[in-house]
Amino acid sequence: MRSSTSHHGLLNTRLFGTLLLGVVGAPLLWLMALQTGYVLAYQACDAQSSSWVIVPTAAAIGLAMIVGAVTVAARRRAERERIPLPFIGRLSLGMAWLMVLVLAASAIAPIILHPCD
Repeated sequence: MRSSTSHHGLLNTRLFGTLLLGVVGAPLLWLMALQTGYVLAYQACDAQSSSWVIVPTAAAIGLAMIVGAVTVAARRRAERERIPLPFIGRLSLGMAWLMVLVLAASAIAPIILHPCD
């Protein structure tokens, strides 16, 4: 006789790795966008254009949104397959979309301020 709880003990490592992408990958995107902004600040000042800083941040926002969409799909799949990953699913989802907001907030300063200020 098959136990009704036997499936719940299995861990899908690919799904778990996808959920960890939201927890680790999204903050790494923010860190890379922040460091890229620091490196490109001198070029932005020389060119008198803030697009040197805004474009990498906008690209990071797009990538973070993709990571957020992937974590939404992974969380739904975990719920559909009844895999017990509720905490990591919520954490991944929250972290990915929080980093989208943080990246959007990081893009405000280069838009408003002049690069050489």
